[in-house]
Amino acid sequence: MRKQVILIGMIVLLLLGIPGCQANPHIIGRGTVKHISADGGFYGIVSHKPYNGTYFFDPVFMPFRFRHDGLHIWFIALLLPNMGSIHCWGEIVLIIKMIRWI
Repeated sequence: MRKQVILIGMIVLLLLGIPGCQANPHIIGRGTVKHISADGGFYGIVSHKPYNGTYFFDPVFMPFRFRHDGLHIWFIALLLPNMGSIHCWGEIVLIIKMIRWI
């Protein structure tokens, strides 16, 4: 029984990630979609909790149905630390899953 509890705990930590851990490139959290008017306009995510010291995420592609300023969302994203962006706004991420959060 004890081994099962430890195994389940390790799986939960692996899936959710430890905040501030550089080794885990996944971000799971809630946030708000924000339209930024710089560089011709683009959409970013302002997270409710920081990840590696930042609240701001710049998705490579934001799905069309989520392009509404102020929309509350829950998202899973993959951090892309080696990519550059002309936006210079937040960490670059690839959205894996996103749903509306009410």
